[in-house]
Amino acid sequence: MKISDVFTAGGVPSVTYNSRENLELEDNLIMDLDIQGKIISITGPTKIGKTTLCKKVIPEDDFILISGGAIKSGDVFWSTIIDKMAVANSVSKDKGKEKEVKETSGFKAFGEGGFFGWLKVRVEGSDSKSESEKDTEKESKTFTPTPIYLAIESLLKTNKILMIDDFHYCDPEIQTEIIRALKEPIGSGLRVILCSVPHRGVDSIKVEKEMEGRVIQLSIYPWEREELYEISKKGFNALNIECPDSVIQNFISESYKSPHLMQDFCYWFCRVNKIREKQPFKQQLPGEIDFEDFYLRLVKDHASKDLYDKLVAGPPRDRKQREFKNGSEGDIYYAVMITLSYLTHETEITVDTVREKLKEILVPSSMPNKTQVNQVLQKMSDLAKDHTNREPAIDFQGDRLYIVDPFFSFYLKWSEK
Repeated sequence: MKISDVFTAGGVPSVTYNSRENLELEDNLIMDLDIQGKIISITGPTKIGKTTLCKKVIPEDDFILISGGAIKSGDVFWSTIIDKMAVANSVSKDKGKEKEVKETSGFKAFGEGGFFGWLKVRVEGSDSKSESEKDTEKESKTFTPTPIYLAIESLLKTNKILMIDDFHYCDPEIQTEIIRALKEPIGSGLRVILCSVPHRGVDSIKVEKEMEGRVIQLSIYPWEREELYEISKKGFNALNIECPDSVIQNFISESYKSPHLMQDFCYWFCRVNKIREKQPFKQQLPGEIDFEDFYLRLVKDHASKDLYDKLVAGPPRDRKQREFKNGSEGDIYYAVMITLSYLTHETEITVDTVREKLKEILVPSSMPNKTQVNQVLQKMSDLAKDHTNREPAIDFQGDRLYIVDPFFSFYLKWSEK
């Protein structure tokens, strides 16, 4: 058993899976799927286990998973469903000649003498076939149903569940088009699951007022410390490893309540200690470690670096340099990003919160006004959305910024500024 089989950040865990029984998530999802005429809206922070829950409850062959970030139009959405289901998108008939086959059978009976004088009859048969060609007229027709019709009919016929991950990431116009098209099929038995972050969980209702009362909400809350602790204990036990409690508690504190990050920390701690697989004898891992060095090693080649660099750079243009109290300089995008690195544990970050932190790091003459900060946060949110086909790491709504990706929060805190 390899460490990658035990600590599976980003995958569907088996050894370290925690169903969080006290929340009854699996039971509730199973029961919700039995209710006809309702959309199931699963909400929870990014990488909290929404997709993992669905994959544990629903067999892989029974659902079609679509990423909201990949839906650039309604046609793309319906065509993606068709492609995933491998459905033919047209039916045609050809004209031609048809062979006519005639079969004939012949039988012969023979009398035979048997034991005790009884007469036996032996029957021998022979078959013959003859073929002839006749001209037949076949009308050639091609029927090409619309993608939306073909996708919905295929889902209903196969009884597959349609699951849209990061639904809130679609443009509102596309959300409206999809929900309106699904409204009637849902009433006919189509089962649909929408996965979203908490502050976007009502998008399906907002885009179509008639959906009120037709949505079942299933919320997945951030993980508690004891739940994250169970991941580490299950994994280390499976690998025949003893890990000091102090190390596990530190991992929990830096995981941003995310099981994915917890899996990642445990995997890399094994790896840096030369543990590759299950140990034949119980092995004790060290308790005295340099956590700062450990986390800096993890973020050095982290995937979040590309996004961080993009947000710090901002749109290409010349901008005023701001003076920091420590003597360094940087433009407003750099200043705001440094500020966010101190606010990563906040659930939601307001414009005022950012400005208060900016006052602590900038000299008074370099302070941006509220409108400028608002514009920077909005532009950062747009840049993050353009950066990926998945859920963006940050999302600015109203006057609040949400850092929805715990991996990006982790990178913000520990990366070298």
